[in-house]
Amino acid sequence: MTMKWIMTAVVLSSSLCWGQAMYKISLVKAQPELAVPTIVAQNGVVYAAYRSFDLLHRSEQLQVASYDLISHKELRHTTISVPKVRGTRASEKLAVSRDGEMLAYVETGAPSLVLLISTKDLSEKRRLEALPYQEKPDRYEAGPSHFYGFDAENNLCFQSSTATEPRFVRANSSDLKVVSDTEASFLGKKIWTIMNWDTKTRRFWLENDEKQYQENGKPSGEELSTLIPELNKGAYSLDNGGLLGFYAMVSKGAVVRYEAHRNQTLELPCSPSPYGISSNGEYAGAVCITQPGGLPEAGGDRVLTSEFLLIKSSGPTIVWREKLARLGAGDQGYYRWASSSIETDLEKTLVVTPMKSPDLAVYEIAIPQAK
Repeated sequence: MTMKWIMTAVVLSSSLCWGQAMYKISLVKAQPELAVPTIVAQNGVVYAAYRSFDLLHRSEQLQVASYDLISHKELRHTTISVPKVRGTRASEKLAVSRDGEMLAYVETGAPSLVLLISTKDLSEKRRLEALPYQEKPDRYEAGPSHFYGFDAENNLCFQSSTATEPRFVRANSSDLKVVSDTEASFLGKKIWTIMNWDTKTRRFWLENDEKQYQENGKPSGEELSTLIPELNKGAYSLDNGGLLGFYAMVSKGAVVRYEAHRNQTLELPCSPSPYGISSNGEYAGAVCITQPGGLPEAGGDRVLTSEFLLIKSSGPTIVWREKLARLGAGDQGYYRWASSSIETDLEKTLVVTPMKSPDLAVYEIAIPQAK
């Protein structure tokens, strides 16, 4: 079956508009309310992987497709058999290997799936219908395993933590066997939440802790100059060793860049959640919402406004914004939010993001370069 492209030009009502255009990629058999499409872009090509469902909400097929963002053409589309599930289904990020030859699609909830796919023809290279490691019995007290993509050696990286300590696992992509399994046994903390794990430097940050740690739990010597006393929503590692953190309270928040023992703060009149980062770390996305506050049963958690913010991490500053709802799927035991893909190596900056409809939105943004 051939996927169709639907192009729609739009004019965006924002003070940060520089000749932007938007078109849609129609995703055949996608049902975002049951499983959010996972996407990744590289060198002007976006890859999408998502489960399709029958009328009874049963799924045993994964749709995988690639599109040329420059010519606006579909390159390939294939269907791969996957373990059968019923109802809503969460999935981890779709990742591309450092050499650009493989995609990794992962579901860490039962039944688990690790699927490696060729970027050349979207054929299945290898799979494992289980995780490459044995999970600890108390893992769900700290949340399901997370997949962090490929490291510099093309190993698959997982965080499979318990309630007592973080655990970092790497599996060789050539045979899906574990090559390293490290627990942060030196951490000495009973209550913790990981804010960020940098698979390249093998270091991590904790929520409400100014210290950076090595994977074994020993302090690395790096510290944050200031802690933001708001709810941590996550963080992205930057190529120069810096960190871009997202913090939120009811209808206000901040995006903070930490680097070389100093920080720069972008205060916001909304609550931001991370929603994708470019491969070079130059730009990051956030979905920023406002809510009335108060008890959930009184409607205090309903969303009043929701915007996508494209943030230049070196400020941090907002360079573009657009109305957009944050998407997610799963159940109480295993839930994951969607993420956008940001391409900056082309003539225009491209933001690709899933929609509530069975489409991807592609925004072409001409951002003026500083003179």
